[in-house]
Amino acid sequence: MIFGYVRVSTKDQNLERQLSVLSPICDKVIAEKASGKSTSERPELQALLSHLREGDTLIVKSIDRLARNTKELLGLVDKLVEQGVTVKFLDNSMSFDNSPASRLILTMMGAVAEFERGIIASRRDEGIAIAQKAGKYKGKQKNQSLHTKITDMLRTEKYSPDEIAKLCDCGRATVFRVKKDMLST
Repeated sequence: MIFGYVRVSTKDQNLERQLSVLSPICDKVIAEKASGKSTSERPELQALLSHLREGDTLIVKSIDRLARNTKELLGLVDKLVEQGVTVKFLDNSMSFDNSPASRLILTMMGAVAEFERGIIASRRDEGIAIAQKAGKYKGKQKNQSLHTKITDMLRTEKYSPDEIAKLCDCGRATVFRVKKDMLST
């Protein structure tokens, strides 16, 4: 089976650019709106990885959509290739295996994606510092109703953090942040 994986970093970004390319060539496309910082914090990707079998193909538009951390990218592709899964990135017209040339190219491209992520973070931090000096930035403001809803669900102990995140339409990190706040008060 041919699987596609599309990802954008935030809920307000659009997946259409990636979907328009992958949908016609894949049997099934998995979409996710989550940061590329860590592969372990993406439930849709984790579900897809557990579903892939020998002979399957995973197609991603570009390397940075799969991972923005070189170590995680290499580990993920290595694991899939060992399982007999073909990994393809459309923007580079490349498939990856464990050949030395393939690994070199993947490592270099993964490093570029990680570098881009670092540059983006650096620019964001510079902008925040300037806005703070000008008194225009007060930091992330708590969504009090969301905070209350998550707190109530955590107290019932009926739901896992993943379930709470899905029900509240927020990220797992938000649930864990609220849980940490609960424990510190």
